[in-house]
Formats: sequence, structure tokens, C-alpha cells
Amino acid sequence: MEFEPDYRSGMERSRVVLGEAELVSGLFSNQWQLVQRGEVLAKVIRKPRHCHTNVTLKDGTRWTLRPDGWGVVRAVEDDVPFARATRESFWGNRWELSGLGFTYMLEHNGRIPRRWQLSVGREPAAWLRGSPVNYNRVRIDAPISIPMAAALLAWHVIARPWEAVAFAPDLLTREAAGRLTDPVPPV
Repeated sequence: MEFEPDYRSGMERSRVVLGEAELVSGLFSNQWQLVQRGEVLAKVIRKPRHCHTNVTLKDGTRWTLRPDGWGVVRAVEDDVPFARATRESFWGNRWELSGLGFTYMLEHNGRIPRRWQLSVGREPAAWLRGSPVNYNRVRIDAPISIPMAAALLAWHVIARPWEAVAFAPDLLTREAAGRLTDPVPPV
């Protein structure tokens, strides 16, 4: 019997990164491509005004990466969240990436600029490297397969940190806004 991939799990062959891949864009461009061995795996369009990213996979599947509160970014397909990145450190040097079937820790190597490691526990699963000057080219080296959602969430939080930690304005209700700006009432 031939193996049938589970398309609802997001882990089929077309949705993983294995080996070397790159996320590339032109200077000052909001359009990116995830390329591996000359094949475009995904096209990514940044929407900085709305603080989200639209992703179109090569099979036509569409995702959105968007902030969901302070220090949380969610990957959403058909209005259903399926993966997220959660900031684990004050400075944003450590993130937990999790979803259906995976949990990774994304950590910045503080000694070397633009170097990040994706790991399971203490074991590295992939490395991400920005170019010497900026993040218009992010190289991914994954000796074991990692979900494309994890790779794209990692890129989202390292290449656009001010958007990844942005507080989503539609989550701020009038009641919450009043609590944030009103002084503490006397006891």
C-alpha cells in the first residue's frame, strides 16, 4: 500500500524545508520568495501597514502570518490558526514556534549578528542566517526536515521584529484601553 500524506497536518512533502533554502527579496521590496534548489516553494508578500504577511504555497494554499497580541504571531489558513510563534525573552532573542506536530525553539546567537538556531530541546534542527548587512536574503540550512510554517514564522520574527511584537489594535477593547491609561484608583 502506498503512503498517503495527511494534507490536514501540514507536514506533507510540499510543506517542509530540507537542506538549503533561501528567502530572498529585492532591496526595499515587500515581495519575497522561498526558494530551494531553484524551485519556488512559496511566495510571500509583506503588508507592513497591516502588520501581516500573505503566503501562497506552490500548491496554491494561502496562509496569513499576523500578530495576535503582544509577542505572539499566528499562522492562519482559512481563518483557522494552525501554528504560532511566542516570544520567550524580553529582547526577542528567543521564541517558541509551535503547531500541529512540531515545537521548536528559535534562538539568536548573541555573538554573531544575524545568526539564529531552530532547535528541538538542545538539539539543532536548522540554522537561519541573514546577509551581512540586512535580512533581504535569509539562508536556511535544515539537515532534517522542518515544517514550512516553522521556517516562515522564524523568518517573520527575525526579519520584521517590530511587526512580530506589535500589539494588534483590534484586540484592544475600550475597557482594556481604559485600564491601560487610567491611574490606579485609591484604596
